[in-house]
Amino acid sequence: ASMFSSLKSIFLDILFPVLCLSCKKEGSFLCSECKNSLPLLPPTCFVCHAMTSSHDNKSTGRTCPLCRKKTLINTFLSPFSYRHPLVNILIHEFKYQRIRSLGSVCAELIISYFTYYGVVFPSQAVIVPIPLHPRKQRVRGFNQALLIAGEVSNHLQIPLETRCLIRTTLHTPQSALSLPLRRKNVENIFNVHDPDKIRGKVILLFDDIKTTGATLEEAARVLKKVGAKAIWAITFAH
Repeated sequence: ASMFSSLKSIFLDILFPVLCLSCKKEGSFLCSECKNSLPLLPPTCFVCHAMTSSHDNKSTGRTCPLCRKKTLINTFLSPFSYRHPLVNILIHEFKYQRIRSLGSVCAELIISYFTYYGVVFPSQAVIVPIPLHPRKQRVRGFNQALLIAGEVSNHLQIPLETRCLIRTTLHTPQSALSLPLRRKNVENIFNVHDPDKIRGKVILLFDDIKTTGATLEEAARVLKKVGAKAIWAITFAH
């Protein structure tokens, strides 16, 4: 069986070679040259987007003092702008062309960003991916936030909790709404299944992209309500 599957794999590679999404070079979905060409954005405040990288590594990505009353997110880490053409292609291919292996590419880039900015994670951290509604996950075949979060969890050896935060409502996609309607659209779409796994922990909330931040904010609200100590928001792009 293993010989058949390896022959099948070789045959498929010949018929459908993996090409870099940017320069079309054969071998991987993102070649090393194109990977290195992606500009890293410095960590910023979740609310006002003021730069928050620091030399002591303790306030990297921290919500700035003036914005703390406006959000439940303590720290925001997101390496790329989704307006960058290649980042946009990566997100689109991952989400809509269902290329699972792009989860590894995104996770690798996020981990490089953590290393570059010297991000130090708390000892009581737990990774929680933003869940999809079960119906949407069945249609798509996977949850892109979960794939990225799982890879990062394995690399950083930070526990992954996938069953605590539950999506209870199938809402209109945020991208289809005007900015004022987005916060209303995500009200009460989450529930917490096992509060004991959340209480007293620093939650690293993972999603693929942050636009207005309304979904992350709503997830943070329900997690804080059951006793989460602090909430970090981590996305591939914003």
